Amino acid sequence: MIKRGESLRFWLPVCFLAAFAGYVGQKAVRGHLDDEAVSPKYTFEMDIDAPRGSIYARGGKNLLAKSIPVWEYRLDPVALTNRTVRPRGRAPKTREEIARTIALALRLDYAKVLKMCQDTRNRYQFLAISSDTDAHAIIADSRQVAGVVILDTQMRDYPQGRRLSHVLGSVNKANVGAAGLEQRYNKELRGVSGRISGVLDVRRRELYDKRRETIAPLPGADIILTLDNNLQYEVEDALRWGLHEYGAAAGWAIVMDAQTGEVLALSSLPDFNPRYYGRSKEAARLNRAIGFVYEPGSVMKVITAAAGVDLGLVRPNSLYSTDRYDERYYKLPGDGSHVWEARMTVSNAVVHSSNIVIGKLAYDLGPKRLWTAMRAFGFGEKTGLELPGEESGLLWNWKRWDKATWSRAGIGQGIGVTGIQLASAFQTLANDGVRMRPYLVDEIRSHTGDSLVKNAPQVVRRAVSRQTAIETRRMMLDVASPSGTARRGAIRGYSVAGKTGTAQKVQGRRGYAPGLFRATFCGIVPSGVVKRDPSDAAPVPPRLVILVTLDFDEKRRYHQGGNSAAPIFRRIATQSLRYLSVEADKPWELEEYQSDDEFDSLMDARAQDLVEKDLETE
Repeated sequence: MIKRGESLRFWLPVCFLAAFAGYVGQKAVRGHLDDEAVSPKYTFEMDIDAPRGSIYARGGKNLLAKSIPVWEYRLDPVALTNRTVRPRGRAPKTREEIARTIALALRLDYAKVLKMCQDTRNRYQFLAISSDTDAHAIIADSRQVAGVVILDTQMRDYPQGRRLSHVLGSVNKANVGAAGLEQRYNKELRGVSGRISGVLDVRRRELYDKRRETIAPLPGADIILTLDNNLQYEVEDALRWGLHEYGAAAGWAIVMDAQTGEVLALSSLPDFNPRYYGRSKEAARLNRAIGFVYEPGSVMKVITAAAGVDLGLVRPNSLYSTDRYDERYYKLPGDGSHVWEARMTVSNAVVHSSNIVIGKLAYDLGPKRLWTAMRAFGFGEKTGLELPGEESGLLWNWKRWDKATWSRAGIGQGIGVTGIQLASAFQTLANDGVRMRPYLVDEIRSHTGDSLVKNAPQVVRRAVSRQTAIETRRMMLDVASPSGTARRGAIRGYSVAGKTGTAQKVQGRRGYAPGLFRATFCGIVPSGVVKRDPSDAAPVPPRLVILVTLDFDEKRRYHQGGNSAAPIFRRIATQSLRYLSVEADKPWELEEYQSDDEFDSLMDARAQDLVEKDLETE
């Protein structure tokens, strides 16, 4: 017979061990379960993202960027383990079956999803983003799937694909602007988030009749651009053709309204797909039209000539000696293999792109006056275009110039510019000497259609007199002619006031890279100095300023501005003038030549005649 004391000594440790085991087991279970499974909460608060505003092309006609409501799916392996999925009339689903259902619905790799389901140390793993309503119905059905958190969100869509990628930019996973206009106007586009709070039932579903608070989100504003979608297509198409045709590694082009400064098209290649910005190469993300600084070369000679004329130092017909070794000047740049007559006018120096003559003019201007003129045209400072990443260029104060820079800055060496600065400078000449602020955002509208911001042409300053601008454009007329450096930039029916630039690339501190160049052509069309008929009161006014630059990483035969950038300019200008129905200022050419090919053949033939005459003279 067991005594009472002995029984107590036996059962007391047993009870203690049982209680301890229960305590440890409960702790283990609590550690494995999520907090809400142990102590469920039946209230909730949730922020609601505001629909991001859209971006439209000129006139609000073409949609360039919009947000699409989507669902974001995240996997919680812990919740999947703690819940039972029992289809009606069937046994509970295994983890493998749930993983297969998720993979099929979201079109994911089954093995990858199963591995995620087994990894209970990582909660809320990203699965997918989808707008598929059928997939949502399956994932949201507790009889088919468990452990998947569904978040209402939005995805940015770019209906035009890669077009305007550097202008539009992109958004990151948090729907925050990461580049381009998306970044610059993120605050306006993003809107204001809303908020809801309420009560849930035991199955974590909201009891709508017990909602406590509802604050609707305020949708973001829409942005209307000055950019024309059709012109942008033509520019990108012509630039891609040019890169392929001439073997350039990169290129950029800008089309600007000659009177207002509105940017009608802007392209930089290589480009990227805005939807996959994070996967693109760094070189493709750079907007070379505004964020790349380079020596412009001879295209700057028109600025030097305009400064000389405006200050009364020279006239277009003023003569200069073509002797490079004139003792009055310090280390003048040469003109390569060209052999000139003993004297040349300033106007012909622009047409034939003489480094010697324009270098002498720059030297005569002196560093202070030349630097002041360049600053007046906008070089050395940002234009203020509404895009992040714009550079201010490189234009040292004239007091830091050495004597060689006195002549070389005037021909586009020893200084750095951006494409938008060059286009803006030529717009100044096209607008009779008045520089306008370039802009590409026309209007910002609220989601109700009310105008919040309406931009208008804005005068920056007068750079040169009206007469100087007209005379400079007249000097530029013959550049795109058989006698000039850019006959391939001539356009049937329209006069072109343009200038070529062929700049050797700089290799850091090692000087210039042999055989590597950047080719530029910038033109004003119509030129604004040609009348349709002698009896007309005034010439046809300038309508467009078009800049094209190609960047060569390898030695190429057609690396000069006149035979690579100029043909691209012509393709862009021809399509743009027709699309905009710009009045021809040389209508007799349209009657005389039935096609552009016939006109081009004549240009080539006349150029060959001039070469033969020069040989006979020698």
